[in-house]
Amino acid sequence: LSCRHYSRRGVCVPTCRFAQGETREFAQGGECFECHPECERIEGTVTCNGSVQPGREPAAAMVTSPRVLTCLPAPQGADTCTRCAHYRDGPHCV
Repeated sequence: LSCRHYSRRGVCVPTCRFAQGETREFAQGGECFECHPECERIEGTVTCNGSVQPGREPAAAMVTSPRVLTCLPAPQGADTCTRCAHYRDGPHCV
């Protein structure tokens, strides 16, 4: 898939949900990925940086519906949060 700006789950979008929206995202390689649920949603600024090891794509989760089997990106680790929703244990939000 080749998009002008970004893609989310195989659909071209003008931007990722970096600083607005119910579910926050980060971008890597032109693809929008969800922040980890333990990241605190911060209005007006990034919720997570989504860093992953070089050469590795974010993990994927298999999601099924009655007719479709889709491979969706899994949220990144709780160590990529700007701020934790609950507590921080070392580098990780818990």
